[in-house]
Amino acid sequence: MKRLLVLVVALACAGQALADVNYDLAKKQARRDVSESNAQQGVQPQSPSAPSAPAPPPMDPALVATLQNIADLKADLDALVQVADAAGGADQRAPLLNHLSSAATAGKKATTASIKRLADHLIAAVSGRKNLSPQTARLARNIHALFNSAHLLAAQQETLLNGAKKILTEAGLPADDAEKLVGDLKQIAAETQ
Repeated sequence: MKRLLVLVVALACAGQALADVNYDLAKKQARRDVSESNAQQGVQPQSPSAPSAPAPPPMDPALVATLQNIADLKADLDALVQVADAAGGADQRAPLLNHLSSAATAGKKATTASIKRLADHLIAAVSGRKNLSPQTARLARNIHALFNSAHLLAAQQETLLNGAKKILTEAGLPADDAEKLVGDLKQIAAETQ
């Protein structure tokens, strides 16, 4: 009885396998026939279309705002670097103030006086410092991060402040100008804590 059952199951599996082979052969033959027919009629064969890539998920609006602010701050710093002196950088004061004011994404904001002081010191110290050009993106990221100090540990703040000081001194700023800017950034970090 067991042998008969095993034999019936084996025959059923073999029959299914043969049916699959025959089905695949029939599909291939149908494709060949369609291709031949199209070739005879002068129809160009269709290339298989690649499946469309899935749409990327939408970006987080807070991340978009952060990236935009950093790009705006970098553009402001680049503009200051390109002018001849602080008098030429005065035209950049209004956009710089706007971008510094909007740097804090959530929570506590720095006082207007601190932002104005930082903007004035940036304009005076950075204007015409072409050596700073390669580092404006890094400096913009540090400034933005320090405007959001509530998300930072004290050690992270210190690293950002030291990084900003290093960028400024390597760009050839006098030590007292670099200290003023770092002091302004420390004040803003304390206010946004």
